Amino acid sequence: MIARAFAVVLISTLAAVATANQTYLVIISGLGGEDRYRERFHQWSLAMREAALTDAAVPEDNIFYLAEKVELSPELVHAKSTKDNVIALFEKIQKKVRPGDQLYVLLIGHGSFRSEQSRFNLPGPDLTAEDFDAILAPFGEQQIVFVNTSSASGNFVRILSGPNRIVATATKSGYERNESQFGKYFVEAYSGDGADTDKNERVSVLEAYTYARIRVKGYYDEENLLQTEHSMLDDNGDGEGSHEPSENEGNLASTAYLMGDAAVAEGFGEADIAADPELAALVEKRRELEGRVVALRQQKDSMPEDLYMQELEQVLLELARVTASIEEKRQ
Repeated sequence: MIARAFAVVLISTLAAVATANQTYLVIISGLGGEDRYRERFHQWSLAMREAALTDAAVPEDNIFYLAEKVELSPELVHAKSTKDNVIALFEKIQKKVRPGDQLYVLLIGHGSFRSEQSRFNLPGPDLTAEDFDAILAPFGEQQIVFVNTSSASGNFVRILSGPNRIVATATKSGYERNESQFGKYFVEAYSGDGADTDKNERVSVLEAYTYARIRVKGYYDEENLLQTEHSMLDDNGDGEGSHEPSENEGNLASTAYLMGDAAVAEGFGEADIAADPELAALVEKRRELEGRVVALRQQKDSMPEDLYMQELEQVLLELARVTASIEEKRQ
């Protein structure tokens, strides 16, 4: 039977492979209110944009950044982050996306909770969770990753939850209204080196969420402060969300990446896969096997250890064979 150490090594050395899916990243920096917040939100937004470009290889034409002050980086900010501009941007993206693409939305800023509605604060009228639900309604054939790092954002989980949607919020309810630290660490998960816990050279949404959750707790512990924000993740469509991943929460997020379902590997692109049915089949098989690895990990605590290791060995060996076949095509 495969040894534990070998299983870990085998997982970590499997190379990432491209899919034909496109990712569209929308970064919305909301109302800062004060210069120190405005600049902070802007820097976090730029860091996420740079990580998407350089580490995740998201095409620049697929990255959209709206901010309170366009003049902070006029060459990078597409428009002022007003309600009308946000709606217009999603209408534009709707005309570009195809079935199977990924829409990744990141909100950075302040939030509020009034009249039983969670709101993301913008210059001018705010956008509520219900507004965003209506904005996202036309994207039923795309995977949606929606991350609201603002305070009082918890109700977004209940409103936006649905099939093939991953929703993360900085707080568990609209009543956690203090300044949130979650956004800083969520962006840091992509721009830094500490979030890739499975060492596959890419950061899943679950890894980013977990990194931020742990770092937020560490911040409050180090500052000797009462923790006033408790992040939530929902990816099973039940509208409830969980602070920590479980057998029923986190599976979809663990296989979703900023660049779509799989990383873009050196030497392969969308055209390569479209032109080679055998390569496309291998890529699809690899995705299936990676999903089986994730499912096994989620069941580990409920399985006899010998059975878990036996099944893991079988999946990993098959995954290694598929990966080797893909590598042969690269040469």
